[in-house]
Amino acid sequence: MISFLQKQKQTLVTIGVTVIVMYSCAPPLSKIAKYGPVFENVMRSEMGIFRGFSLGNKIDSVQLKEPLKPIEADTDYLYYEIKPDSSYSYNITYNFDETGLDEIQSDIYINNVTVADDVFSKFKMYFDEHFGESQNHQGYTVWTVKSEKYGLIIINLSDESADYSADRAGGKISLWIYPDKD
Repeated sequence: MISFLQKQKQTLVTIGVTVIVMYSCAPPLSKIAKYGPVFENVMRSEMGIFRGFSLGNKIDSVQLKEPLKPIEADTDYLYYEIKPDSSYSYNITYNFDETGLDEIQSDIYINNVTVADDVFSKFKMYFDEHFGESQNHQGYTVWTVKSEKYGLIIINLSDESADYSADRAGGKISLWIYPDKD
């Protein structure tokens, strides 16, 4: 007959093994999770300059990696609208030229202006950490990134909430990434 203490010991061992197995099966947090769920959903990946893409990627590569089908598509253009939940939505425009992905634009609409301010700060923090301190240029937050293929790449982040806001409206953040052709 098994004693009471032996049963408790078996139960504790079983619970311990179960916890270890469950914890080891949980997916690891992504490196961009620290910036919050809205940022993580919009950026999707820490690879590349945006959503795992870099300027120069081919149109078919972008279509394969984007989880949704584009709302609009042409030989040099892809347009997506994404609404993860009722608190925010965003769109992404990818423009292509003969060398591949040439420009990325995204507008992020957030129902709560305070959350929009926080998401803007997270984008700024992420780009500051990855590409150095930003510059303020005519009300835009701008990073100039050196690229072997394109020379200089401009990342332009703006909080357009003041222009977007009406009574009880939320916020709008715009992101524009393009090669500096000047």
